Amino acid sequence: MTSHAATFAAHTSQTTAQSDRVLRVRAASFPARAVAVAVDAVLIVGATVGVLALAAVVMKLPLPNLKELGPDLLVAGVLDRNPLAVGALGVLLGLGALYHIYLAGVTGQTVGLRLMGLRIISVRGTLPGPVRGFVRYVALALAVLPAGLGWLWCLFDRERRALHDHLAGTFVIVDQ
Repeated sequence: MTSHAATFAAHTSQTTAQSDRVLRVRAASFPARAVAVAVDAVLIVGATVGVLALAAVVMKLPLPNLKELGPDLLVAGVLDRNPLAVGALGVLLGLGALYHIYLAGVTGQTVGLRLMGLRIISVRGTLPGPVRGFVRYVALALAVLPAGLGWLWCLFDRERRALHDHLAGTFVIVDQ
C-alpha cells in the first residue's frame, strides 16, 4: 500500500468513526418547558413595561392606572393607532427577538431554560446560532398565534418538539 493510499484509508476510517457517533440526549418535558417560557415571558414583558414607563415619564405622558392595564389596552391602542401603543408592540417584539436570537440562538439557553436545566441544540447537536435563533423566534410567533396549538404540539410529538423546533431544526433537551 502506498503512503497516499494508507493516509486515505486512515482518514476514511477516522471519518466513518466520527460519523457513527450518536449524541444521546433526553428531551425536555412539557412542564419544564412551560415554566421556562413563563420565566422568559415575565422577563421580556417586565423589560418592555420598564422601557415604556421610562419613555412615558421622559415624554411627560400620563401613565394608565392599574384598572386600565391589560392586553385590551394594547390592542385598543394599536387599533386606534396610538403611537405609544404601537411603540409598545414594537418594543415588545424587538426585545423578544433580541432575547431569543441571542440567548436561544447564540448561547443555547434563555434565562428560563437555564433555571430549568434545559438547553437548545441544533439537529447536529451544536448551538443553534443566530440564524436558527431568528427562525425559531419567527416560528414561535407562528406556533403561538393559533391558540398555542403549534407550541402544544410537543405534547404529542415523540421527540417532544414543538412546531417552532421542527421549523428551526432545533431540540430542547435536558442539560447534562
